[in-house]
Amino acid sequence: MSSDADRIVEFLYEVGQLKRLPRAGWLFAGVQNPESVAAHSFRVGVLSYAIAVQEGANPDRAATLGLFHDVPETRIGDIPYVGKLYLDVKVPPEAVAADQVRHLPAPLAAHIEALVAEHESAKSYDHTPEARCSRDADKLELLLQAREYQAAGITKMERFIQTMQASVVTDTGKALMDSALRIAPSEWWEAFGKR
Repeated sequence: MSSDADRIVEFLYEVGQLKRLPRAGWLFAGVQNPESVAAHSFRVGVLSYAIAVQEGANPDRAATLGLFHDVPETRIGDIPYVGKLYLDVKVPPEAVAADQVRHLPAPLAAHIEALVAEHESAKSYDHTPEARCSRDADKLELLLQAREYQAAGITKMERFIQTMQASVVTDTGKALMDSALRIAPSEWWEAFGKR
């Protein structure tokens, strides 16, 4: 008979797959070694926190939404936009998450299911301020990554940048987007040489 700890560790091994799962859309743009889904989710969590603080939302909740938002991708993969045009995906991320956590202790499972559902709710009008912050962070993280790849010499990034600009809805997200488009990715460390 397995324990709650066993089930949690099995879930953690599954979530660990996100460290090895590349963000698929970057492959179409010619990125040889794209970031992993886990790397993306980390910065989404940090961005969610920052946006939520500025927007007056709960930053801890927003960061947690950002951190967990792509957990279902361990089962369904990171499907790029071009792939979604051809796939009839009938199982929403919320249902995938529910299946992923069904063997976890009930309180933990309920929390994870709620996190994924709340983040996904930002696609509709029935969403929390924290979900809106997390969703903006998801879009802004992609824009930041595109700018970093662009600065590294990968030329097919403009489409990603333009697409994300139209997706950001919070005032803070829009301000961050404007700054990200103006400030070079290397600015943070180049400033050390100017001291």
